[in-house]
Amino acid sequence: MNKQSKILRRTVVLVSPLLTKTKIETLSYIYHVYGRILSETLEYMWRNRLTSWTKAKKTLYKLFREKYPDIPSHYIHEAIRDASQRLKSFVKLKKKGVAYTDKPVIEKWSVGCDNQLWKLTLRGVGVATHRGWVHIPLGFHKQFWRYYNGELTLRSSARWKIIDGRLYLYVVFEKNVVLADKIPSKIYGVDINENNVTIYEYPSGRCITIVTDFSKIVLGYAYRRSAIQEKWSSVLGVKGNRRLKVALEKLRERSVKKDIKYKLAKKVVGIVEDGLVVLERLPKKFQDKVIERNKKLNGLDVHRLKQSSIRGVQALIVEKLFENGVPLVFVNPSHTSSTCPVCGSKLAPMTGSAQRAGWKPRYVKCPGCGFTHDRDVVGAVNLVKKYTLDVGGHAVCLLKGVHDLHVEWSVTTMKHGVETQPILAKPTTT
Repeated sequence: MNKQSKILRRTVVLVSPLLTKTKIETLSYIYHVYGRILSETLEYMWRNRLTSWTKAKKTLYKLFREKYPDIPSHYIHEAIRDASQRLKSFVKLKKKGVAYTDKPVIEKWSVGCDNQLWKLTLRGVGVATHRGWVHIPLGFHKQFWRYYNGELTLRSSARWKIIDGRLYLYVVFEKNVVLADKIPSKIYGVDINENNVTIYEYPSGRCITIVTDFSKIVLGYAYRRSAIQEKWSSVLGVKGNRRLKVALEKLRERSVKKDIKYKLAKKVVGIVEDGLVVLERLPKKFQDKVIERNKKLNGLDVHRLKQSSIRGVQALIVEKLFENGVPLVFVNPSHTSSTCPVCGSKLAPMTGSAQRAGWKPRYVKCPGCGFTHDRDVVGAVNLVKKYTLDVGGHAVCLLKGVHDLHVEWSVTTMKHGVETQPILAKPTTT
């Protein structure tokens, strides 16, 4: 097994108290000048088909230095570098055909700072401006001190912006993780699905399914959102409707879904931290390809599948695995849930596969040997089997036969708050 390494990055946001009028004016001037430099640089690089920030800097640095002689020169360097990164990202999206505009457009930005433009102390941060250093107190929270006093290193660069009279400082912590090169005593196959994560442990033969019922949560929020939109848009319209915006924000939909995914990733890593983890190599736009194959799906089902974020959950699990030094491998997921792990025949479904109302067992049966089990358990078992075939060149004895399954299957359900419970009323769909 080869060594694996990855740089873990964690961004922390530090917020200041309300700033004085003088500090707001000083920082706002830097913010808007930075935005103008960024916009002009991006337009120049796009027009001249440049992506290298060093080439753009040779031409533009002197021009901007003469135009804005009062600001610290390093802001010009950072703005040009920022424009180069934005342009490279836009070109990649353009090649994939997923760019929303014909040319790169700047809607929001934050000010980039290298180590010459900011100084962090235990009381706050100092920011270099055209009026000298501006010292701003910050609120240091528990997450910051956890990273600061841990094994992560604070990067020399940072970013900031002004929102409602407060400074928002974005600092990044880094850690280079190298996974140990050792032969694992346990192998875990982790099958991630819309409403559950199923984990199979080899060689003990134990299997656990962690039920999330994510489809019920997604549809519950869809019903709530539809009711709120119908109520407020009929009275005040949609555009500029402040009451509608406030009502939707009170749902906390994004925060609740994100919290569930983080808790799920933490729970999975707690189970598999003593072995090697085998995951599916999921393609990009995984849900879109599933939707394309199922033309009969209605609007709510399409929304449910897009919101299931299977790749997003897998990415969180991978991050947690690297953070805890757990080795992992990816295998081709093709036919893992539809192939018999005993004889290799194609499995036949015994129950429906719809997951709108949450998780329920989806049993499959082998017409060749009679093997019967849940398709998610089969998928997790076959992940381990594929890994052993790819690495060792031989199949391990996962299942000996129909009457000797060697799978101890248990099911556990994640607890959610009352805000995630679905409501009964459904919106009308066309």
